Amino acid sequence: MQNHIIIKTFLSITLLLCTLKAQEYPSVYSQLGTPLFKQSKTVSLLGQNALFSKEVDLFEQYEKMSKTLLEEGLRLDMHSPKAEIKEYLKKLRKLQKRYEKIEKSYKQKLYKSIYDENINAFYALIQTPLPFISTDARLKEKVVRFYKDNPKKSVTFLKYLSQDLELDEKSYAYLDQMFQLYEAKKKVEARKFLEDFEPIANTSRPVQIVSVERKDGFDLYIENHSVSDVTVKVEAKVLENLSSSKKLPYIDSFPAQSRNHVLSFSIIDKKYKSAFQTYYSSMKGRLIDDYDKEYLYALPFHRGTSYQLTQGFHGKYTHNGKSEYALDFKMDIGTPVHAMRDGIVIATQSQYSEHGFSPEFASKSNYIIIEHDDGTMAMYGHLDKGGVRVRVGDEVKKHQRIGSSGNTGYSSGPHLHVHISALKSFEKGPASVPFHFASKAGAVSVPIAKSFYTAR
Repeated sequence: MQNHIIIKTFLSITLLLCTLKAQEYPSVYSQLGTPLFKQSKTVSLLGQNALFSKEVDLFEQYEKMSKTLLEEGLRLDMHSPKAEIKEYLKKLRKLQKRYEKIEKSYKQKLYKSIYDENINAFYALIQTPLPFISTDARLKEKVVRFYKDNPKKSVTFLKYLSQDLELDEKSYAYLDQMFQLYEAKKKVEARKFLEDFEPIANTSRPVQIVSVERKDGFDLYIENHSVSDVTVKVEAKVLENLSSSKKLPYIDSFPAQSRNHVLSFSIIDKKYKSAFQTYYSSMKGRLIDDYDKEYLYALPFHRGTSYQLTQGFHGKYTHNGKSEYALDFKMDIGTPVHAMRDGIVIATQSQYSEHGFSPEFASKSNYIIIEHDDGTMAMYGHLDKGGVRVRVGDEVKKHQRIGSSGNTGYSSGPHLHVHISALKSFEKGPASVPFHFASKAGAVSVPIAKSFYTAR
């Protein structure tokens, strides 16, 4: 048994040593270490160049440290205690700083050889090129131009660098052309955007916020694709180096099916980048401080018919809070429901058949919501399944039949619920408001529960 363990351990160690032998560079911090180790040979050759005779110590230190850290990294690949790995990273960063000094010295000497038109020094340096020449666009251009003006000898690296620069220039020219076309297109689209607006029917995003870039900032617009007025709250999650033309968060109302300018962001300091990220929330209806309190509404049923009011304003069962100014009329299922005022249908629901006098049924009422010209909205609730005879966007007239009463949602029995609401606060949302209606006996401002009212 012991022999078996010894043989197994020996094979594992042998396999690990073979793996490490095949591995040229350590995997620990390879992104930092491998490029530095790969440059060791190039650094050694540069150190032999007479142009670096005063910096011999720097090159020797780099070579020695590179070799030591290469061996240490391979050892750490086998066993990697956290403390040693952390210390190894510090050593790699020291090696990186030495390489950066070598790179800086090389760059200075290369620039000097070009400015001094010292061809011998130029070719002595370029025989052992460092990688940054290919990525430094300004230096690359100067090296290639000097080489073409002074073709003393053929150098493979310079041939490839010349081809690379040609590709760069073509790419830059192409990108510049594309940028100019993009800017021109953007201006055309912005003009078209500002002049033309086609509302999108049945979109999943009836309210959208869009921005148009200016030279000195951005303009924000609200697109309202819905058939109702909407009230929108705009907030900024990010506002970097930009000032807003209006205090944020900003709340305002916007007409149906329109595009409107909301606010502008102006760049504070053009030397620095600017960025913004906005988000918004919206609700149907427009903010109103006042509405037509003298308007005389029709009763929501056919002229000449009478129905009992089972619950009026401030009813003790459900007419409280936002629904305190609501009316419930006792009606058989299927009774025609009529519009109390002219308006636009802004929302409907007719798919539900469930009902019950518990909160779980509150969201299962069929309804019609109609917006009036003064910004108020009428809601007709508990309609029959399929009992909606109008569609969103329809214009309806006072006394027009719009649906059939039912017994759906939060309901203890067949009846019609109606109320008039106004949006006075974005935070609180729409709430019912007092209204009066016309009956055969005259105008009614304080409806009385258990009374029968006849539509005029």
